[in-house]
Amino acid sequence: MPQANSDESQLFSETYQSVIEYHIDPTRADTLSMAALGDLSNLDFDLTITRDAGDVALRDGDRIWRVHAPAPFDTADWGTLTATLVAAARDASPKVAAIAPDKLEQALIDHMLATLDRFSHYARPALAREWRAARDGYGGIGIVLGNEPSTRITAIMANSPAAKAGVHIDDRIVMLNGVSSKVLTPEELRDRLRGPAMTTLVLGIQRAGLERPLKLTLQRAHLVPPSVTLRERGDIAVIRITSFNQQTGDSVVDVLARAHREMGDRLKGLVLDLRGNPGGLLDQAVAVASQFLDGGTIATTIGRNPESFQYFAAPTDYHAETLPLVVLVNGGSASASEIVASALQDAGRAIVVGTSSFGKGTVQTVLRTSNDGELTVTWARLITPKGYFLHHHGVVPTVCTSNVPPSIDAGVVLASSPAPALMKPRDTLDDAGWVALRAACPAELEHAALDLRIASRLLNEPTVYARMLGNSPVRLAHNFHSASTH
Repeated sequence: MPQANSDESQLFSETYQSVIEYHIDPTRADTLSMAALGDLSNLDFDLTITRDAGDVALRDGDRIWRVHAPAPFDTADWGTLTATLVAAARDASPKVAAIAPDKLEQALIDHMLATLDRFSHYARPALAREWRAARDGYGGIGIVLGNEPSTRITAIMANSPAAKAGVHIDDRIVMLNGVSSKVLTPEELRDRLRGPAMTTLVLGIQRAGLERPLKLTLQRAHLVPPSVTLRERGDIAVIRITSFNQQTGDSVVDVLARAHREMGDRLKGLVLDLRGNPGGLLDQAVAVASQFLDGGTIATTIGRNPESFQYFAAPTDYHAETLPLVVLVNGGSASASEIVASALQDAGRAIVVGTSSFGKGTVQTVLRTSNDGELTVTWARLITPKGYFLHHHGVVPTVCTSNVPPSIDAGVVLASSPAPALMKPRDTLDDAGWVALRAACPAELEHAALDLRIASRLLNEPTVYARMLGNSPVRLAHNFHSASTH
């Protein structure tokens, strides 16, 4: 029997332990290990994994490797068993042996996690570093490189070291700290561009129209990818949020102040565009929703782990934004986006326009593994302020644009809104009721220009806005409960 790799044994063991401790549903180490090993058959059809007579067996034709099955919850021994049979699979199968160890580990762990839910996943170290950079920021100069060629600069972050140094889009990196880019792989070039903030690097830049490369000395900075943009649409400020990272909440504060400063008294209302936003950090969703609420519940989370029980509320006596607000969602709006939209809809603070959102109402906790990878485990369900689960249900708009011709006049849509099918109190619906509600406004992924036209019409016509807000299904739900308790 081949010897298990100790690092792999540790990775599988800690993964099983974390899943058992944190996942929203109970499970066991033996179940997880068998699910992970089951992926070997997908990688090489000649390999099979079976469990019988107290052993776990790997078969390759007439050859067989057997390992005694540990106790069901023994994460350490099941991690070792997994690594041992992975080593045997490498010896038995050239197909498995050809897969890089980190990619094989990710394939097996992801296959295992997929048996639990579709949102838990594992990222090998190289991928985890990219995800951490998008979420938490990174030390770098603020450029994006293309794929062909990998030395061409395709985007530059505003106010980044690269922007301040005068780097241009379509410039090509020919030298980095004295090393020719020709001898660096695309991954090596990207890795060397990053580094601790306040450290320096020297770039050789080839620019069209110049005979000789430019030599630029830059100082790296801590950069967080921008997730919030602001644009004017007449007397309306449109705030688009593409994701929720560590700076999203502060960025929304900044753009709100900028909108008031630049537009002054002519600013009539706000559009919060969350279409196509897949989510991100829960605390940033709470921070964004808090900008528009003066007290009140934003969301509650519940799970199996005691730490997953959390309550989030907007601060009271807070200088919240009070301008009329429309929130745009579609089938690509998920997770943190749905937290914001449901909190504002449930509070009667905003009119939601668009199509039904994705319906990802679970929360994932991110755990760094000993190899510097990341294990993302689903550990809680989200409950809206009105008490219904977001998962599968999502946010259903008051003004629905599903299956509506894009050229139709916004006034025509508003004249027939809200449709009676969309007015049912959300917190009174059973599963069949939710299926019918979402069927009345199916999720779509397009960023329809009609959504913005409707939002502008609502915010430019206070009477229509007030009527639509007064007809909010959550306001009806609130009145229903008030009546039933008096």
